[in-house]
Amino acid sequence: MKKNHLRLVMVTILLIVVTFGCRTTIKPAAEGVQTYSGLKTLFADPPSDYRSAPLWDWNDKITEAGIDFHMQKFKDGGIGGVFIHPRPGLLTEYLSEDWNHLFDYTVRKGKELGMKVWIYDENSYPSGFAGGHVQAEMPDSYSHGTGLSCERQEVLKTDTSKYEVILISENNKFTDITSAKETYVGKKGVYYLFKKTFGSKSYWYGNFPYVDLLYKGVTQKFMEITMKGY
Repeated sequence: MKKNHLRLVMVTILLIVVTFGCRTTIKPAAEGVQTYSGLKTLFADPPSDYRSAPLWDWNDKITEAGIDFHMQKFKDGGIGGVFIHPRPGLLTEYLSEDWNHLFDYTVRKGKELGMKVWIYDENSYPSGFAGGHVQAEMPDSYSHGTGLSCERQEVLKTDTSKYEVILISENNKFTDITSAKETYVGKKGVYYLFKKTFGSKSYWYGNFPYVDLLYKGVTQKFMEITMKGY
């Protein structure tokens, strides 16, 4: 009886799998090329999604006439879109009302020509300082130091106030003595002292040092300034 019951259960399961499994069909993708002939046609004249999209440096006085000229040349050359990339030499103020107007004009021109226009989210690189606007609006973004330098001493000097972290090397291991450094002053040992370093001003970062991306509020300030116009 037990064997017959087990066989009945197995046959029932098999029938269910076969019945519903056979009814299942593979649905074709809603989008994309489905045939070789379709793919061949796209190779001959691909839409903008499949064409090159170079970084288009904006490093001069940007005008509507200049945008018209360059976008048409890109189109004529088979380019499918552009990443607008501000670079040193830019005379149009970055993220100004004029900048936003010209960017919007480029997007409209791209639609007219069937081209994509992409945002590059910084004036030069690396991203995060909004062409110097972050530092100008938030001095704390760069004034707390962005690195550490290391100094080795064999006798701990009296003045240790400029160091953030002090380690002593003993028996092949390091011990943090920062909070108790006064008790080690004048004593022999192998000490490693770390002090903050500060970035120097650079035209590349809007005549400011680069920002500290780990400092609270810096990324939020960058997003607030950069994305507002777009």
